[in-house]
Amino acid sequence: MEPWIFITIGAALAQSLRFMLQKQLKTTALSMAGTTFARFVYSAPFVAIAATLYARGSGQGAPDLPPAFFGYAALGGLSQIFGTFCVVALFMHRNFAVGITFKKTEVLLSALIGFTILGDVVSLPALAAIVLGLVGVLALSDPPQASGPLLTRVLNKGTVLGLMSGFMFGFLGNGYRGASLSIGDGDVLYRTIITFAFVTAFQTAVLAMWLI
Repeated sequence: MEPWIFITIGAALAQSLRFMLQKQLKTTALSMAGTTFARFVYSAPFVAIAATLYARGSGQGAPDLPPAFFGYAALGGLSQIFGTFCVVALFMHRNFAVGITFKKTEVLLSALIGFTILGDVVSLPALAAIVLGLVGVLALSDPPQASGPLLTRVLNKGTVLGLMSGFMFGFLGNGYRGASLSIGDGDVLYRTIITFAFVTAFQTAVLAMWLI
């Protein structure tokens, strides 16, 4: 089996555990901004160390970052902050499983956003899958034991927060991808880890100023 399959499964598991812990933080101690800040402030030093070690160990050195990098990175970083706000707020309205499902609308929406920002082409079968997946997620937003018209039951606050989180995380993925692609030199891992090192530091600084 290809290594990327195990890497993807591990990343999905880690992400779910992270959101579970953030949900616990929100319900026990911290504000929404504080809960979101915790996601970045602890990861930024580890990513910076990893980026430095890999850049030196691979002999690629400090990157030459073009102006476009900062625009794409800021777009992705701010989108992740607002998307996390929405997910944390969503946990207060629906259960954890439904919240994570709504967050995964990013997969559906990122293709459409990628077409707008980066010019990615979506095939007709892929577009049909996107629409089908979006309908399935909306069906999950129907609250249990609710009464009244279907449209009224589906269009609730949880739906709006869920779709907004997916929309923001869709911009996140395309912003990070655009930033990584704008770095002309270096291998894929080098460009990726440099992007995340900058973004996590940027997010930590932005939320720290907001909380202060």
